[in-house]
Amino acid sequence: MTKTIFFIGVLIVSLSNAFGQGKLNLKQKKFKTTGESIISGDVGYLTVPENRLNPESRKIKIKFIRLKSLSKNPKEPILYLEGGGGASTSEAENPKFLDDWLSILEVADLILIDRRGTEDRKLIHIQKDGYPENFLVSEDAANKYYQKFTKEALSSFEKKGIDVQGYNIVEHAKDVHELTTALGIDRYSIFGFSFGTSIGMTMMKLYKEKIVNAVLVSADGPGQSFNYPSYLDHHFQKIAQMANQDEAINEEVPDLSKLLIRVMDKLTNEPAVVNVKHPLNKKSIQVKVGSYGLGMILRLDIDDVSDIPVIPRLLHSIDQGDHSILQWFVQKRIRYAIGLPGHGINQGIVSGASPERWARIQHEAKESLFGNVVNFPFSSAVPAWPETDLSFDTSEPLQSDVRTLFITGDLDCRTPVEQVDELTKGFSNSTHLVVKNAGHEQAKWAGAIWNGAIPQFFKGEDVSGIKAAYTKEIKFISVTGPAKGHPSLDGK
Repeated sequence: MTKTIFFIGVLIVSLSNAFGQGKLNLKQKKFKTTGESIISGDVGYLTVPENRLNPESRKIKIKFIRLKSLSKNPKEPILYLEGGGGASTSEAENPKFLDDWLSILEVADLILIDRRGTEDRKLIHIQKDGYPENFLVSEDAANKYYQKFTKEALSSFEKKGIDVQGYNIVEHAKDVHELTTALGIDRYSIFGFSFGTSIGMTMMKLYKEKIVNAVLVSADGPGQSFNYPSYLDHHFQKIAQMANQDEAINEEVPDLSKLLIRVMDKLTNEPAVVNVKHPLNKKSIQVKVGSYGLGMILRLDIDDVSDIPVIPRLLHSIDQGDHSILQWFVQKRIRYAIGLPGHGINQGIVSGASPERWARIQHEAKESLFGNVVNFPFSSAVPAWPETDLSFDTSEPLQSDVRTLFITGDLDCRTPVEQVDELTKGFSNSTHLVVKNAGHEQAKWAGAIWNGAIPQFFKGEDVSGIKAAYTKEIKFISVTGPAKGHPSLDGK
């Protein structure tokens, strides 16, 4: 969508933060919603060292947008910490996305902060020598390839003068702290999603006295970056039970779990071959997909409510020798073997896991139908990756009395309810809302959550009694015959 930004003049301000390092540049702007409402704000960059522990570190810029509250008596500013790739400022510059934030702006100023490294293409090492033939065939092949890929990437980053060790939850937290200091904000609330919650919890540990409220959606705490393989096994069983109760699915596939085992065995003995387009040159290439490749696809997409409905048809079609739906998913995920994000890999590895957690992961991986796919590619990169010391031990349970709202989807496999429950034990002043029929990405989007619980919580209200569902039910797509409802079907 075309970005619509209205300027009312430009104000450029340069400030030095309390540490004498950061430099802040601001421009006043006005933004427009789809309903023609005008939101005043500032857009700017904070310049910081790439690694504060390295005196020779290069300088990098952190982009942010501060949107002014619509309230006459706004609460403390709310800092939004994005998950995924870390970009959030684009949501202010897109009228449709800006609409989503109006209920939050009714409460307080909103500061959207892009995570360090978001706009730096130098931090992505690209594999240009063709697609690795057996990458999606077996866990052993994927690990060997990625270990080699990691060494090449680290060498490339070093030649470019990039210090990947500067990309970790402590540095992220200090960026946000320096930004608030430069803006003259003494007290604030935080709103984190996915990896953004790791940054948020790090801030709660380092700058507790600054934080009024915290909303943590799909929470992934420090020390929880490496997941238990059993999460994926249990989650598939949950999806299987739902599918088995669907009469239309049950007639063709009476037991989805047994179908999965049969399909995995078939792909182990004879990998599927699909034709996809290479993301860089768009040329057609053949890719082999074994049981490990299918496991990787399920791991990445099985907690997305938009993809869950087609999973029975995906498995049934593979069992029948039809790889057209599988081809769509492979095309969606093929970039995994082509681009290595130095900042993303480092922040995952550094948060890591305690020796006890890692021991359990290794034990479960031996028993899991999917092996240790839940921790790829981080577990593969560990042997070659440089160690980064943080200012605290991430394996120690986080303790906090900050008023906190946890929000989790009941179909989230990456940060499941049981993992978040483990976190909440250390939060003495917290509420945990579980959103029915919501995956990792959808947990915050239920109407009763986005326009209800979250703004109400930031106002200081009790939201513990709120019930929410992302969708009334998960409606599976039929496994045979003409069907629609998912982009992989294309009228099939």
